[in-house]
Amino acid sequence: MKSKILSRLTMIAATLMIMTASADAQIGIMKGKLKHKGRDKASNSAKRTSGKAKAGARSATGKTWYVSLKTGNNKNDGSKDKPLKNIQKAINKGGNGDVIRIAEGNYLGLMKIGYVDCKNKSISLIGGYNSDFSKRDPLKYKTMIQPRPEQNGTSSGKPLLQLGFTDGNVTIDGIIFDRGWQTGYSIHKDPARRGQPEGVESGMFLQGPAKGGNHGVTEVISMERPIIAGKIQGGSFTIQNCIFTNASQFAVQMGIRGTKVKVLNNLFVNSRMAAVSFFGTSASQSKINASVEFAHNTVLFAWGRKKSLEDMGYGFRCMTGVHYNIHDNIIGCSTFAGIDKTRDDPRENQRKLSIDNNVFFLNKQADLLLPGAGKFLRIRTDMFEDAEVLTSGEGNQTLSAKDVPGLVKAIDPAYLKGFINLTYSETTDHDPNSSVNTFRSAMGMNQTGTIHSKASMFHNLYPMEKALKLVGAMKGKGMQAIKE
Repeated sequence: MKSKILSRLTMIAATLMIMTASADAQIGIMKGKLKHKGRDKASNSAKRTSGKAKAGARSATGKTWYVSLKTGNNKNDGSKDKPLKNIQKAINKGGNGDVIRIAEGNYLGLMKIGYVDCKNKSISLIGGYNSDFSKRDPLKYKTMIQPRPEQNGTSSGKPLLQLGFTDGNVTIDGIIFDRGWQTGYSIHKDPARRGQPEGVESGMFLQGPAKGGNHGVTEVISMERPIIAGKIQGGSFTIQNCIFTNASQFAVQMGIRGTKVKVLNNLFVNSRMAAVSFFGTSASQSKINASVEFAHNTVLFAWGRKKSLEDMGYGFRCMTGVHYNIHDNIIGCSTFAGIDKTRDDPRENQRKLSIDNNVFFLNKQADLLLPGAGKFLRIRTDMFEDAEVLTSGEGNQTLSAKDVPGLVKAIDPAYLKGFINLTYSETTDHDPNSSVNTFRSAMGMNQTGTIHSKASMFHNLYPMEKALKLVGAMKGKGMQAIKE
C-alpha cells in the first residue's frame, strides 16, 4: 500500500514538472516573439529574397574573382595570387553582383566545351589583363573566346556567351569573340565556284548541313548561333571595349524587359544577318520600358541570311518595344542596310528613336531601312530629316571610300575589293522535252530542272588579327583606342 502511494506521488510530481516546463517554454516563446518581432520579419524577408535570387534576382556579394589560363588552377581560391584557370569555374563559384577579371588567353569553356554559360547570374566579365593582373590592355593582352572546329560537337546550338539575369547590373568589357574557326568555308577546286576573290583568306560561308573546310580541317559544319544571346529583365547591361568577328548569326541578339542597355566602343566585323539586335519582351502594349544606347562602335561587313543577299544584312536592327539612341558610330559595308527599322510597333507614337552623328559607309541598298513603299523605304542620310519616325536624325553622313582614307587603309584591301565587286547569279537547267519531263507532264506532275547559283563572295572569313587594325581608324567616330 505504501509502495502504491509513493508511486502515485511520484507520477503527480512528474506531471507537475512537465506542466511547469511547458508553461515556461510557452512564456519563453511569447517573450521571444515580443522581443524579436522585427528580427523574425527580417528573417522572413531574407527567405523571400533568397528565393528570388535563385530565379536570377540580384543579391550582390561584391566579390572579385581572378582567372588566368597561364598561371591559374581550378583548385585555387580565385584570388589575385591564386587565380582560377577557367571563366566557367569562376562563374559557377561566384554570386550575383560579383566581378570576374580575366587574363590573356583563349578560353574555351569548362573542359573545352566551346562556350560560356552565365544565364542565371548577374556577374560581370572584365578581360584584357596580363597574367599577373598588374597591367590591363585588351588589345595587347587578348582575352579571347575563339573555339576551334573540335568544339563544334559540344557547342552545337549554343552562343559563345549565354546570359540571363533579373535586376542585376552586368558589364562585359575587353573580351574578343571570334567564331571564324568554327565555320565551314567552301573548299571547291574551282575559285569561281568557291566564291573566293583573290587575296581573301577563305572561300565563301557554307550554311549547314553543307560541310566545308577551316584552317586545314575538313568536314566542318558551321555553328549558326549568335555570339552573345539571352534574355534580361530589369537592371542594366553594358558591353564595351569588345571585339566581335565572324559571327555566323548575329554578334549580339538579346531580349530585354525594363533594362537599360549600353553598347559602347566596340568593333563588329563580318556578321551574318545583323551585327546587333535587341528586342523588347514586355507583355505590356501600353508602355515601352527598355532602352539601348549604341555609341562609338565600328560595324563593318554585315551579310544577308543567304548568298542571294535578298534577306537581312543589317549593321544594327531596331526591334519593337525598345527606345534607341544611336550615335557616333561607323556603320558600313552592309549588304542591305546600315540600320533596319522595318518592324512596326503598336506603341510607335511613344517610342524614341534617335540616330545622330553617325558615319555611313558603302551600305549596298540603304543607310536606314523603313517600312513602306510596297515593302521598304530605302533612306540615305540626306533624307533623314523627312523620316517622321525619327525623334532626332542630325549630323549623319554618307561617305565614299575617298572621303575616309584612314578607314579604307585599315580595312583588308582584298576583302573590301571583293565586297565592292560583289555579284550573284543564277542559271536554270530545264529541258521541257526531256524524256523525264515528258513523262512527268503526261502524268500531271511538275517538271524538274536544276538551278545553279553562284556568288562571287559571301561571309568569307575576316581574320581577327586584321580586324584589330580598325580600332581608332577614324578619330571621334567608331571604336577608339581603349583607355584605362
